[in-house]
Amino acid sequence: MNTQTNTEVQHYLDAMREALSDLPAAEVGEIMDDAGAHVVEVAEEMGDEFTLAALTDRLGTPQAYAQELRAAADYPAPAPAAPTSIQPMLVARFALWSLVAGTVMAFAFATSRGDGEGLTLLVGLVAAVGALLVFRQKGLLADISRLPETVALNEALQRAERSEPLRVFLTSLRAWQPAWWVGRALLIAGVGMLAYRVRSPIVLVLIVLAALSLLAGPKAKTDRRWLWISLPATGFAIGGLLLVLASMTSWLDYRPSSSPVSYTTSTRVPDNIYVFDKDGKPLTDVHLYDEDGQPLNTPWHGCNGSPFRDDNRFPRPQVVHDENGCREIPGVPPFTIVIPGAAPTVTTTPVTGQPSVTSTGQPSVTSTAPPPTQSVPPTAVVPTS
Repeated sequence: MNTQTNTEVQHYLDAMREALSDLPAAEVGEIMDDAGAHVVEVAEEMGDEFTLAALTDRLGTPQAYAQELRAAADYPAPAPAAPTSIQPMLVARFALWSLVAGTVMAFAFATSRGDGEGLTLLVGLVAAVGALLVFRQKGLLADISRLPETVALNEALQRAERSEPLRVFLTSLRAWQPAWWVGRALLIAGVGMLAYRVRSPIVLVLIVLAALSLLAGPKAKTDRRWLWISLPATGFAIGGLLLVLASMTSWLDYRPSSSPVSYTTSTRVPDNIYVFDKDGKPLTDVHLYDEDGQPLNTPWHGCNGSPFRDDNRFPRPQVVHDENGCREIPGVPPFTIVIPGAAPTVTTTPVTGQPSVTSTGQPSVTSTAPPPTQSVPPTAVVPTS
């Protein structure tokens, strides 16, 4: 190993020793002798590819590896050291739960196609404040790691990782981490541009988040502050992936209907019907039926606009709007008609006059008759006003 490798391995071992500092010195020395030899062996196997990040990826963080060795030797877990004052504890808890809320809200926002933008904006601002505190306030990350909920979560993860199938699964997942970082950034940007308008401010925010997530992926392995960007980005990416899969499933399940389509011509229903007798006199209170004896019911809308009647009695009152407001005039037609009569005929008057004598000597009659008259023309409609 070169000098740089020795230095990074020593830093790793020092961090492990600090995590075990609550144990008796003799027991710490015994644990570190075995663990130190193993860490050096792993570093030598990596050769030129050795980095602190690669070592951490292989063995876990120094604290996690120390906790694993502690549990294997049946030593009790260290008692969590609470923050020294109330204010650091509150700030640490705010930063932790802002991360949780931001991750959950990012997932929900992606799966809901952007519903609840107001609540998402509020939670996003809270998560951004939490991330800003973690990056700017020294020692806050250590305070967060000492919170009871953080300690309980770490212990649960350590117990889960002792399972051999889960360990193999997590190891295979770590091998795909670089591909996931790229895919996560593409998912965030792609879902943003497909689900929202291109000019929407949300698209710009998601593009920035995609770029930051690409940077946060490798950095979060050695600097836990980047989790405040990496985890919300992961939540949104997983939600967007589920949204895409659901859309594809709906599209594949769609089958166009092949049932026959019938076309019917719609007949306009008149607003009113006026009935006249053979002399052209309007009739009132007439009830209309079809050839099957069914009433020809149509709705009638009065001045209030809602259906006032729905029957087959005609004619309906006429609704008039003028400067005096709305009035309903009884069903009198606003026009008069002339009913068609018989075919045209020619009539003459009886012959009258005095007989006269023609040149032949025969008497003749000279008559005077009016010109022929024609019957009433076909139906004519004459407005009354």
